[in-house]
Amino acid sequence: MSKIKYQPSQLAHQVLINGRIIAPRETPQQMFERVVGALFAVETSMGIPVDETRQARTQFAKFMAEKTFTPGTPTLTNAGRKGYENSALCSCALIPVDLKKPQASAKMIKACYKQNMGSGFDLTPYADPLDLLIWLNNLAHSETATGKYDRYIGNMANLHISHPRINDFIQAKTTRRLMYFNLSVIVNDAFMNAAKKRGTFTLMNGRKISARNLLNSLAKSAWICGDPSVLNLERMNKNNPVSNIAPYVSAPPCAEMGLSDGETCQFAYINISKFITPEGIDYEKLGAVTRVVTRALDNAVEIGLGNFPHPKSTEIARLKRKIGIAASGLADTLLYYNLPYDSDGARRLAKNVLSFINYASKVASVELAKSRGSCGAMMMKRDNKYYKTYLEDRYGVGTDTVTKEQWYQLAERIRTSEKLRNICTTTLPPAARVSILMDASSGIEPFFGIPTSVDQLRPSIITFVKKHALKKMDKILKQAVKEGSFQNVDLQDYLKECLRTAKEISAEGHLRMVAALVGTDGVVDESASKTVNLPKSSTSADILNIFLLAHELGLKNISVYRDGTYEEQPFKL
Repeated sequence: MSKIKYQPSQLAHQVLINGRIIAPRETPQQMFERVVGALFAVETSMGIPVDETRQARTQFAKFMAEKTFTPGTPTLTNAGRKGYENSALCSCALIPVDLKKPQASAKMIKACYKQNMGSGFDLTPYADPLDLLIWLNNLAHSETATGKYDRYIGNMANLHISHPRINDFIQAKTTRRLMYFNLSVIVNDAFMNAAKKRGTFTLMNGRKISARNLLNSLAKSAWICGDPSVLNLERMNKNNPVSNIAPYVSAPPCAEMGLSDGETCQFAYINISKFITPEGIDYEKLGAVTRVVTRALDNAVEIGLGNFPHPKSTEIARLKRKIGIAASGLADTLLYYNLPYDSDGARRLAKNVLSFINYASKVASVELAKSRGSCGAMMMKRDNKYYKTYLEDRYGVGTDTVTKEQWYQLAERIRTSEKLRNICTTTLPPAARVSILMDASSGIEPFFGIPTSVDQLRPSIITFVKKHALKKMDKILKQAVKEGSFQNVDLQDYLKECLRTAKEISAEGHLRMVAALVGTDGVVDESASKTVNLPKSSTSADILNIFLLAHELGLKNISVYRDGTYEEQPFKL
């Protein structure tokens, strides 16, 4: 493995330094070697043959160095690092605390922050959620001020739409600077249908209110400050294979999945642009990468078992061993194949790739269970949906890459063998920093915007323009960075469609892409961290319609961001 060189770009190196992902005086190569070493050293305690571990470790290192994937930043930060020997490798946690006991809660929250975890809090059980939110934000602020954490402290607070103080919660960030928290309102189908039909909705205290007015209030707040987002835990639990054993009660900071009480999750991101060939996606290589990533993430779960701050997290990890394999580089990939983001072809390609990753990771999880044993939930046949028709119901429609028959055969194999190592394997979390580490476009998003200089343009964009307009390339690129758009340059219309940025794509176009992946007929286990980026001229009525359409398309969560909402936004749209 020592011969495999990890060489991040200059920008990626800055992300590693500024994000404190690498330790002081640590080189990227040293980080790479400690992460690879730590993730596979744990296999010794699991009784895995040495030769098998060595082969998997080498394959993992090779693929990571090629930037075909990367583990999530908490894994990169914590794994094998001095001072983090007793830390889990989690990206997020639903911290199991009773907020009525502030001293004990603060102690547990700090312990999770120390391990670089993002966190989620459900404030629905409490009479005064706003006071608790302010207290939690102040705690995060004071802890950040100590400078002792190597990762930004990100949190999610959610409140059910039926809570008597829902309006106060909805408007919380319109008048307060709660910078350490994202907010989500938990809705259900009953509320959304009532809002659509302009009917009434009953709060917990029996008071009847206009559902449409309440949703409109939510949209107005989102227009002002980007919060709250909408989170449908009812739908998440419908897709939760063990909802009768460990129901979802909240979500991590960007709502890419549901979390049970105490639950954590490990992420890794596959750069799908690395599998581009002129003939199409290289699915053979993608399968190999998916298998080794599944294995490594299961190893990350194993490392965490003895290191979680709360025993509830250990219990739920043993029960589910949930992992989250995600994708980046979609915009780069679509551009190579001349596919506009808002097109049937783009949605079909994305769906085919994510369906394949989901299926390949499930097959890999079955194989892991043969030698390592199944997760605890596989012992609970009565309440585990895998023993019914979970896979057939979720994915039985099939795609171009995984047929209906393949899903049915896998489902039967799991039922009869009782083998499955990881209860869920795929999700779509935010991917800004990890995408930079892989030189990829961000997650499943379109290109966010056009930078102000040609040398900052993505290589995929420069290659695209060079391919289609070599003689006019310099003029086109200079005009695009000057105007912040390719829509007025001298290119054929269908090529300009491929170069639309986030704000130049309709809200419906954004929603239909995410619906293809995590909607009613989606191909990903969990959900997606998806923000509909809107131009500054957008109205609260536009946002209201986005919330309604997202529900109609079967989405479990959605957030919006209007250009210019915050002066310090990372990129001008």
